[in-house]
Amino acid sequence: MPVNETKRALVEHYRRDTILAAARHVIARQGRGGASMQAIADEAGVAKGTLYLYFRDRDDLLQHTGGLVFDELLARLTTVLEEARPLSESLRALVRTNLEFFDENQEFLRVYMALRHAGDPAASRRRRRKAKQYTRHLEMLSRYLAEATARGEMKALDPERVALFFSEGVAAILLHRLEGTAPARAEEADWIVDMLLNGLCSRRDS
Repeated sequence: MPVNETKRALVEHYRRDTILAAARHVIARQGRGGASMQAIADEAGVAKGTLYLYFRDRDDLLQHTGGLVFDELLARLTTVLEEARPLSESLRALVRTNLEFFDENQEFLRVYMALRHAGDPAASRRRRRKAKQYTRHLEMLSRYLAEATARGEMKALDPERVALFFSEGVAAILLHRLEGTAPARAEEADWIVDMLLNGLCSRRDS
């Protein structure tokens, strides 16, 4: 690629990232009502028309901003799975990482969920399961669980089904917290992992 074209591509990439970062900050700070294209353009330091060179409309910009946020979460979860830890510690670290990330980004995520997932919970779940970040995380978690089984840390269960069960359970807790209907609990990660590893029955009933 010629030098001028390389520079142009870098400038375009930087400008697009600047707009996405601006959208993230405006949405988190001003909420749904204040997250206008003009406010985002002002935050990014560009003309409002520039936004439409990169994104069709506000919904398209919101979708890409959400993708950027979930890329960050995926990177953190990937790091957790790449660390050499016993199974129970890795699962707890995964849950804590999710909880910390959602707490750090709760204002943006509340608006994002309200705009993208309002009115049709079933459609919301379908969109989430089709997201590339969700698919990649399930694949990585399935591989990790298969390796844990090979090490003798886990029963010989279908790792894909266990990964789905675990991920959906964590997602339900996170969404519950985002909706403001569940208080944040310091022991949340331990509780979730204990439910997965030990189940519901008391020892005398097992």
